[in-house]
Amino acid sequence: MIKKIFVMFALILLVVPFVSAGIGIKADRESLLVEEGSRTCLSDYAVYNPWDDDSYVNVEVSGELEDLLKVEEREPIFVPAYTMHNKAIPVEFCFEIPKIYDEDCLIGDLMFCEQACEVEQKVYSGEVVVSSVPSSEIGGAGGSVTTMSVSSPLNLKVKCDAHLRSYTPGYILLAIISLGAVVFFAYLRYRKPKAERDKVKIEKLQSEIRKIKKG
Repeated sequence: MIKKIFVMFALILLVVPFVSAGIGIKADRESLLVEEGSRTCLSDYAVYNPWDDDSYVNVEVSGELEDLLKVEEREPIFVPAYTMHNKAIPVEFCFEIPKIYDEDCLIGDLMFCEQACEVEQKVYSGEVVVSSVPSSEIGGAGGSVTTMSVSSPLNLKVKCDAHLRSYTPGYILLAIISLGAVVFFAYLRYRKPKAERDKVKIEKLQSEIRKIKKG
């Protein structure tokens, strides 16, 4: 009996931080490995409402995550009454991950670069916050009079891709220059009119005939 009470008490402690009167947040993960310089969208969070009144909620982020959030106009999310945890309504939000780690390049920031990843991994920390919308802001249709919120932690760990110095851009540039030289000399050779080119050929041929006769 004591063991059952202890288990129930532990479950309550786990659930309470993510539930408030009228709203709850379901999180499938609290950390994510992301690529630098990319746009990352999450749909691992959902909201629910096990109580007997409909709710409207806004989903935001806090802490360091605010600077990364891709701002999009969004209407409050309607969460009907008796929406249980297993029927939670998913929400999606996106982050713009900046370029974090500096590469060692021989020419500018583009050519012959390597990355050793010897620096500490960058982590953006914050929370996903779900806040109820007061009924006064939605025309009195559902919702509560006061604003309540629940949150769940989220850490975005920026991956560093270690790689050796790449000379591929140099090879590509050399190939482009070589091709350009071939095209240029071909242009110089064949830009003359056909009659003039034929005249040059005849002169060369006559010169070779004279050499043969002399020989």
